[in-house]
Amino acid sequence: MKNLLIIFSCLMALSCSSQKNEDPKLIGKWEGMLKDLETTNTMGKIVLEFTKDGKFIQYVGEGKMQNSLESTYTVKDHKIIAVDKATNEKDETDYEIKNDTLTIVYQGIENKYVKLK
Repeated sequence: MKNLLIIFSCLMALSCSSQKNEDPKLIGKWEGMLKDLETTNTMGKIVLEFTKDGKFIQYVGEGKMQNSLESTYTVKDHKIIAVDKATNEKDETDYEIKNDTLTIVYQGIENKYVKLK
């Protein structure tokens, strides 16, 4: 559970209130698998949603077990900067978009997400 919280914190850090430096290709929902930071084993499904107005929402799990975490985000120099709404914790991660695949590298762990239509 501790590792799961670390991953959530990492992803939350992908936010910031104003969307001055936006990347229109990032807007939308992206689906991938949540990875444990220590073992890099997959732990379940995750959907990342980036909105035009700077909201960053993570949907973790499925059905009744799904949780959502809200943040804000900005983009600068191929980095997503996120601020957790609940804790104000700020984090940043490198990202790249090729075709319909979003690649995020956080603490040396690469995660790939596919854009949902």
